[in-house]
Amino acid sequence: MCPPDERVFRTDITKPNFRLGELEDRWRLNSVAWPFVQIAVTASDGLQYNLRFECSGYPDTPPTAGPWDFKANTILAFERWPRNNGGRVAAVFNSGWKSGTALYLPCDREAFAGHDHWRAEMPSKIWRPADGIIQYLELVHELLHSRDYLSPISAAA
Repeated sequence: MCPPDERVFRTDITKPNFRLGELEDRWRLNSVAWPFVQIAVTASDGLQYNLRFECSGYPDTPPTAGPWDFKANTILAFERWPRNNGGRVAAVFNSGWKSGTALYLPCDREAFAGHDHWRAEMPSKIWRPADGIIQYLELVHELLHSRDYLSPISAAA
């Protein structure tokens, strides 16, 4: 029997919004080894960026995620991270922040800590337990399809 937070997560990934994202190739569930979940998000150039989520306390506690090399089972090499044109992609995919273990998004547990002002500045991007993992995936997908996104120096696996 799985713990309550894992049960909620497993229910969320059976919902139509998650399944539709998979069918439309926006993201793909790679693995669940609770509390770690790996989901690849597809960029506009067709590259998929695998994110390793730490989901303990889900959905009441926001997850945290960073780019992850699924095959090597380690943080994705920084030269394989998305590049940018100087906008939001640079801030979110910041390899120098938290040593590359978390994305700098208001819905991320690590990023939100100490940024209470984000509630007023970016209320739509603050973690909403009712929306669950879909909210996080949609924000990353949007960034990877923005004009600011550039392919990495070397291709992701």
